[in-house]
Amino acid sequence: MVARSKPHNILQIINLASSARNFIGGQFMYLRQNGYNMHLICSPDKMMDEYAAINQIKYYPIQLARTLSPWNDFKAFVKICKYIRSNNIDTVITHQAKARLLGTTAAYLMHVPNRIIFAHGVLFETLRGLKRELVILMDKIVAAMAHKTVCVSQSVARIRQAYKIENVSQEFFLGAGTCGGIDTQNLFNPDRLVESEQELLKNELGIKNGDFIIGFCGRLVRDKGIKELVDAFKLIKQRYADSSNIKLFVIGNGEVRDSISMELMDYINNRVDIIHVDRVEYTNIYKYFALFSVMVLPSYREGFGMVTIECAAMGVPAIVSKSTGCIDSIEENKTGIYCDITAESIAKQIDYMIANPRIRKEMGEYARKIVVELYDSSVVWPHVIKVIEA
Repeated sequence: MVARSKPHNILQIINLASSARNFIGGQFMYLRQNGYNMHLICSPDKMMDEYAAINQIKYYPIQLARTLSPWNDFKAFVKICKYIRSNNIDTVITHQAKARLLGTTAAYLMHVPNRIIFAHGVLFETLRGLKRELVILMDKIVAAMAHKTVCVSQSVARIRQAYKIENVSQEFFLGAGTCGGIDTQNLFNPDRLVESEQELLKNELGIKNGDFIIGFCGRLVRDKGIKELVDAFKLIKQRYADSSNIKLFVIGNGEVRDSISMELMDYINNRVDIIHVDRVEYTNIYKYFALFSVMVLPSYREGFGMVTIECAAMGVPAIVSKSTGCIDSIEENKTGIYCDITAESIAKQIDYMIANPRIRKEMGEYARKIVVELYDSSVVWPHVIKVIEA
């Protein structure tokens, strides 16, 4: 615990309450136990009051829309400024684009002495034209108002350095990466699985013993490479004379922004060999990941491939693209393999995993070992304090 003469008030600002619970998670209590007073601003959520009470957080709901909404954004900005002033905030930590913009600007104008932003990804990578230039400019302005930037992966830092978003001396990492690690003991742990419950879940989903399950978890948007994955699945089905035991398991739902075609969504929803589940509670997702034979993330951009290491913690190897964020999430030929973002390349790598069950098993076992060593929350969280106190 850091010794200090007065309480240190930390305010974390994040768009979505679900992100606060799932990705910052127990970090709030960890910081509280290390002598910090924890405050949280995020969009309203009916589950947050109980979560805040359990984690000893002072929670203040403010609607933070992901899309541009000038009047609502201005009202949110004013509320953030007032909250900072009335609560004597010493450190402001901001996450996600809208929260970073409003929260960091408010912290700058209110002269908060310690301003930290989390770079969870590189939004402008897949943008074009004027919109891309505006997002790059906005990132530079926000970084200039902050004292420290936590990059969730080395590849995110490389892109930010290439575009001179901030000085390299301003960048920090939480150990090997991520925004807070994962709980590999009490959540993402194969030892927690109950065989009878897993059998019930398989029956519910139509999965049989011996099925090869190609797993995907994420938003069903173009940036995630879901179209290329479905096209790869079609190729796989054509290559095997008896492919009834090869299934695609998709966890996630669509969004208006960067949406996939209705034709593709209908295909996902109507195929008997594609299992689609819209949403799974974070505390139960490990049971679903345990059903994957391999997870595939052919994304065009990530911050850090969190779903990759969550699956890895469950002993599941990965096929991922070499895009920002994804490239950091595996050790090639040890915990997974890379693919290009084409149907042919993805299908080739899935073929390899089908044909090599021993290698697949060894990769999964080593993947869990690496995740426990490098990305368990107990390993990552002490680095958060180092960044706060730097």
